[in-house]
Amino acid sequence: MDAAQEPGRVASGVLALVVHVLFFGLLVFGISWQKKVTTPVLVELWEELPAPKPVEMPRVESKPAPPAPKPKAAPPPPKVEQPPQPSRAEIELREKQRKQREEEQQRQEELKRLEAEKRRAEEEKRRLEAEARKQEEEQRRKAEEEQRRKAEEQRKKEEAMRLAEELRQEEQTRQLEQLRREEEARRMAQLAEQQRRAQEAARKQREAEEAQQRAEAAAKAAHDREVADYVARIRAKIQGRVVVPPGMDGNPQAVYEVVLLPGGDVLEVTLKRSSGVPAYDGAVERAINAAQPLPVPADPNLFQQSFRMIELKFRPKE
Repeated sequence: MDAAQEPGRVASGVLALVVHVLFFGLLVFGISWQKKVTTPVLVELWEELPAPKPVEMPRVESKPAPPAPKPKAAPPPPKVEQPPQPSRAEIELREKQRKQREEEQQRQEELKRLEAEKRRAEEEKRRLEAEARKQEEEQRRKAEEEQRRKAEEQRKKEEAMRLAEELRQEEQTRQLEQLRREEEARRMAQLAEQQRRAQEAARKQREAEEAQQRAEAAAKAAHDREVADYVARIRAKIQGRVVVPPGMDGNPQAVYEVVLLPGGDVLEVTLKRSSGVPAYDGAVERAINAAQPLPVPADPNLFQQSFRMIELKFRPKE
């Protein structure tokens, strides 16, 4: 639809333009009419005040009455200028804006139509979903009825089978009870035999352990006697070389740890607990070194077990 088909739109635009021009003219005229001209003020400067002049009393004379003021003529009304006609570019611009508004209106209507179609589609979807749920509910109800019917038939069948099974189990229980009594008798006989054999084996095991303990005790006693014999010989050899310091009181004990080599040589001597008399401690250490090689067993196992490192105790009065 163009401008020729809408004469009212052109007239409306012209009228609006005229009103805006008039408003602008009144605004400019009102501001310029209210503008005031400021009169300059002259000031005279004096170096000193002049002498006062005698004041003469004015004579009062009668004056004629002033004439009445003439009325001022009213200002002429402002001229109303005719608004200019819109140009072709303005008309095309307005037409373009009109078309844009129409297109925007069409887009809005299309959006409304699409929204309405979307709502109808959603309503149709909800209706179909409701029908589907209804059908599913109906199918579920029928399936539950069928399941109940089958369950009832199964229950009756199971009840008949249960009765038959009870009879069979009663007979089987009777037979099993008979077998159990026979098996219990055999098991008791076997248990008695196993207990007798276990007691016999335990007795033999106990006798063997006792014999082993006696042998181990005898071996340990012999080992201890041999160790004690060699330790006594070692102490005697060292004690014979200890020079007790003169004037020593009491009988304190010095304890040494001695590391030996297989031939009886002394590898290391360590004082573990002093006697309290340094002179006596030194005399014992010197005696240990002087007594080597010390008497040790020739058996390497016995030497490694008991004489690789020995602890020796010495007192002055022994």
